[in-house]
Amino acid sequence: MSVGLTVALLWLAACTQAPTPTGQQTGQQSTAEPTIDASPIQQGHDPWKIATGETVTFTVTAPAAESVKILYRPVEVEGRHIQLAFLHSPSDAKEGTFSKQVKIGADFAGEVWAVAQYKNGQKKQTTPISLTTEASAAVSQNPSANTDESAREDKLTGGHIERAAFQPGQANILITVNAPAFELTLWQDGKEVKTYQIGIGRKQFPLPTGQRKAAQIVFNPEWVPPDSSWVEDEDVSPGERIEPDDPRNPLGKIKIPLGEGILIHEAKKPSDLGHLVSHGCVRLLTEDLFDLAEKIIDARSLPVSRAQIESLKNSKERMAVKLDTPLPVDINYDTQVIESGVLHVYPDVYNRSTNTIENLRSELQGAGVDTSAIDDQTLQEMLKRVTMKDQYVVSVSDLKTGRALTAGRTEPLIAEAEKPAKLAPKAKRGSHVR
Repeated sequence: MSVGLTVALLWLAACTQAPTPTGQQTGQQSTAEPTIDASPIQQGHDPWKIATGETVTFTVTAPAAESVKILYRPVEVEGRHIQLAFLHSPSDAKEGTFSKQVKIGADFAGEVWAVAQYKNGQKKQTTPISLTTEASAAVSQNPSANTDESAREDKLTGGHIERAAFQPGQANILITVNAPAFELTLWQDGKEVKTYQIGIGRKQFPLPTGQRKAAQIVFNPEWVPPDSSWVEDEDVSPGERIEPDDPRNPLGKIKIPLGEGILIHEAKKPSDLGHLVSHGCVRLLTEDLFDLAEKIIDARSLPVSRAQIESLKNSKERMAVKLDTPLPVDINYDTQVIESGVLHVYPDVYNRSTNTIENLRSELQGAGVDTSAIDDQTLQEMLKRVTMKDQYVVSVSDLKTGRALTAGRTEPLIAEAEKPAKLAPKAKRGSHVR
């Protein structure tokens, strides 16, 4: 047979031979990337998907894979994950799919992904999906809303914040948070009841701004360590139930879900206040967190007695208190606040370019200050005096008389950090004390 004929026959054989399905070549693995899907779900606020049932079916498509692990990382627990399922063989070998039904709790919120293991020892990871429940998503009224104005702004309060003692049974309450000021305020009938100092999310896990709602208060939430190598240095075992009074539990004694994994929960230590410490959550000291929870319960006249709360403080009993009507929580990011006639310039903790000369001029003009008499150098010097630990404070009257720098001063964001013996709210601001 001639060389030309041999080549032609080989070419014909190659063209007419049935193709081998991807991932089923002998001794080879699939070249396709594995994927994960969940059902039944509906689309929530991007990127969230909302599970519409108590049980979710996860389906991993990974042709030629020998096994699959389905993993879950709760939003409120930084850098840790839990193994939801380990599937040793595909449910449909022809399609290369692995399926598992998983029952999820009402406060389920986080990333779910899969890791596929192949015969040659290689592992491939799916793109994670952000999944939460209807109950958790329902408390997010509008998390993408751009709320850049502090509730303490004179333009919103008329220049005076009325402070009042807490009144049990008065259900008209509201929580506001200004992230750069590290402050959470509880309002009742439009009056300030109490302002708490807080810790917030790290730069890589910022506290989201927007209008949210709290639908429940969970006392003594437990924590289950993940099936991950990090536990080797943590003195815990995967799957172990970590009680709330255990120092290894990152959640503490109370958590108040705000939707899509964002929580108000316990600080690990006093130095958390005034710092970027969490995984996108708000942290309060234990006594402040209980005080806030008790005020919410008393304002709404919920059937929880003082004796029950005292018992929860000193026990490991878990209790979820459902709010009859969700509590509005407004989280904003305002680094320049004129409150009771006093300008407060807070640090731009997430580097959002809010502390600019242009923004400062606009803020002052809104308060009736003729900024044409204030040069850029003076405004820049005011901004330069702000640090991650200090705010810059100066009255509007001093600004109007050209005393922006001589009368202005820096004040610590967290006065208690320097004076831990004092439990009172931080220094006098404007014409009122909090």
